[in-house]
Amino acid sequence: MKNTSDPSVHRAREQQLVEHVAKLLDDPRLRIDTINGNRAITSLRWFQPNRFNRDTDVHRTMAEMQVHDRSIRDRMPLGEQVDVTFWQRKMLFFKQVVGRMRVMCVSPTRALVAGEEPKPMTKSDIVKALSELPPALGRVPTTVVLLSTAGFTIEAREAADRGKERTLVLVEPNDAGGWSVYGPPETKSLVDLFDPEADEEKRQRIHKLIDEMKVDLLTAGIATDKLAAKAQLPLQLIEAELKSYAKSNPGLVAKRLDGRVVLFREGSATAAASTGGSDMAFVDRIKSLFARKGETEKKIALLSEQRTAFSQQLDRSYEEIGVLEKKDAELRDEFKNASGAVTKRRITSQLVQLRKDIERRQQLIGVLNQRINVVSTHLHNLELVRQDSQAKMPDSEEIANDAAAAEEMLAQLQADNEVAESVGGIATAGMSEEEQALFEELEREAKGGVTMPDHADEKVVEQTPTRVAETRPAPQKESSPPPQKSEPRRTEPEPG
Repeated sequence: MKNTSDPSVHRAREQQLVEHVAKLLDDPRLRIDTINGNRAITSLRWFQPNRFNRDTDVHRTMAEMQVHDRSIRDRMPLGEQVDVTFWQRKMLFFKQVVGRMRVMCVSPTRALVAGEEPKPMTKSDIVKALSELPPALGRVPTTVVLLSTAGFTIEAREAADRGKERTLVLVEPNDAGGWSVYGPPETKSLVDLFDPEADEEKRQRIHKLIDEMKVDLLTAGIATDKLAAKAQLPLQLIEAELKSYAKSNPGLVAKRLDGRVVLFREGSATAAASTGGSDMAFVDRIKSLFARKGETEKKIALLSEQRTAFSQQLDRSYEEIGVLEKKDAELRDEFKNASGAVTKRRITSQLVQLRKDIERRQQLIGVLNQRINVVSTHLHNLELVRQDSQAKMPDSEEIANDAAAAEEMLAQLQADNEVAESVGGIATAGMSEEEQALFEELEREAKGGVTMPDHADEKVVEQTPTRVAETRPAPQKESSPPPQKSEPRRTEPEPG
């Protein structure tokens, strides 16, 4: 997004444009206005480019706003500028200045320091920025490239023009992740060169959008006009890239349907034209194909193309209905605000005709949905036929033999497991007393018990998560001395 409040993003945009302009000084395609007319830059000589910035203005602004955070200052855009002066030899000995080029980067410093959302540059802001440039000495033409890291308003874009002493080119980042460059129509070749985004970066951005729209490949396909609107790139570049993408991805094809190049899934067929040529009517091609047998791949390719064409028509019909519905809402609001009866009757008549148009398009949408359903069903059946013909399924006898072999293997595995368990039990039972004691001690430690070392006068205290068992004798409570045993009574015979 171009309206970000992160200062580092604006600073990176300035650096990207300045580095791009430095590379353009060696590009023979770059032509600028001079006192001798429009000349290629390779036919001129130039002094060492003067690169500077306005960091003092940024620091002054931060001081005025009482913001002294060093981390913010290190990320702030500095207002990069580049000044290049071109010259030619005159009378073999003298140097004559014939043209200049000035690159200016303007960022919303105050909004970025305050952490607010920056606003795009207006036409008055452009006039103010250009007024700070030095006047053209000797009426030498100057090519000014003005970058606004926060973008321009629609009115400000109209300021790009070309005069006798100055040509103004406007550069701004767009919401698609690329750049938009504005200039006079007669300098389109010059304007395109000042796009800082490299061709490889544009292709990667197109591929990323295609990956995000892959679900459309299963039904309607990806049309160039919609992709160009999302990527904000020229239509010719989108068409070329769609064709290249189709070549590098088997099963995809890019064809012109209803005046637009559409990328869609064709199946596994490689060439549908071999079924009778592209000049043959589609119905005749279908009849010629289905009259013969064993050409499933070609049928799938043709049906995929037809389904994509119907889906594209369906999308356009939905867009038209959306426009009509928006107009319907506007007329209804206009009827509410109307005061005269004549105006209301006129709006009523318009609404009647408008709703009839909506009904017609809804009928068309119903027909297109039915066609897509029929074609998709037939296409699905052909896909099943192709999968059945390509798959090599085992017969019942082979499945029974494999099942018997699997049962034998499981029985042998069960016997081996029983032997292994019996051996493990014998090994445990056959341990010596010392090994058995150590084994039990390790088991207690593994379960969370704490074992105290054995000493002559100490006992072992074992703790478990649930209870604490002490082997040390508990102290006895003080009690009265035990009663002495009384001697047993002597039994004497009673007298008389």
